[in-house]
Amino acid sequence: MRAVILVENTAPAGLEREHGLSVYVEHRGRRILLDAGRTDKFARNAQTLGVDLSRVDTAVLSHGHYDHADGLDTFFAMAPGVPVRARPAVFDPHHHGEKYIGVKQTLREDLRDHFLLADGPTDLGDGLWLIPDGVEHEQSLVADTDRGLAVFNSCSHAGAGPIARDILARFPGKKIAVYVGGFHLMGSTGTDSLGVAPGIVTNLAHWLLDELEVGVLYTGHCTGAPAFQLLKAAGGERVRALTTGTVVEL
Repeated sequence: MRAVILVENTAPAGLEREHGLSVYVEHRGRRILLDAGRTDKFARNAQTLGVDLSRVDTAVLSHGHYDHADGLDTFFAMAPGVPVRARPAVFDPHHHGEKYIGVKQTLREDLRDHFLLADGPTDLGDGLWLIPDGVEHEQSLVADTDRGLAVFNSCSHAGAGPIARDILARFPGKKIAVYVGGFHLMGSTGTDSLGVAPGIVTNLAHWLLDELEVGVLYTGHCTGAPAFQLLKAAGGERVRALTTGTVVEL
């Protein structure tokens, strides 16, 4: 399994960033796009990184928020025959306070037939699964590898601990080798401040790494820098930062 972060809140020189997330995954010959950020930056970065999005055979939307969905019209133009798999509630209106943060109108209405909606769990074949969680429009992409499970949940709104625990229950005898995604610990949307008590972050690190024995956490986006530093202090080298261009291999 090989994953490349196509866009994230941060980026090194030569790559673009935005408040959003898009991940390209290769597994057993399959090419998967998980989310498409909020603009076409994921596609421009893909070209720079040598990722050919026209060869993607499976696309997944993790949940129905603009910063993961709104770049999908760019993807549809590049791979017009590939539907995006999502949960049925992905088109429900979502707000943060009074601000609308759901999927943009052109995707909800004009391009709705490009989506393949199901509540899962869904076996995609080749050791790939879509696993729904406790948030009705959210799902994880799980790759079952020889070295353990690779779990991708872009924002973990249902909680990274409960999500990991549920996935382990669905795959008896397996361990999670890597958990990749945001942990929704940032303050108000777009504000890089700690949105929870520090002790909650430290407890989450111990729950994931010590109790559930997740191998490595790759996290960023809605985790936020303050929470990442707390996770890093608790988990050391087993906690690693996501940024645009990060490559995760298993």
